[in-house]
Amino acid sequence: MEEDIFRRPAVGGLLREHFVEARLHNDHDDARIKKAVHELQDELAKSRATPYYLVVDPKTGKIVERFEGPDLLSGGRKFAEFLQKALH
Repeated sequence: MEEDIFRRPAVGGLLREHFVEARLHNDHDDARIKKAVHELQDELAKSRATPYYLVVDPKTGKIVERFEGPDLLSGGRKFAEFLQKALH
């Protein structure tokens, strides 16, 4: 997604203008960190799918929208719709 979809104007513009990125890497070698990351994935996303995107309201901490998996078939259209929906 980072190499293709995020660079498309319809997606990249929205990301740059309206969102702050935070990543949770789930491939750590340290067992304690990996366990903590998995617990956080279970709590926030209710899924261990990758990629998995959440939009979180910074004021309330509530999850506004979710998007699971890559958006390769629609060329970023579905991901842009997800971002637009999160803004409203």
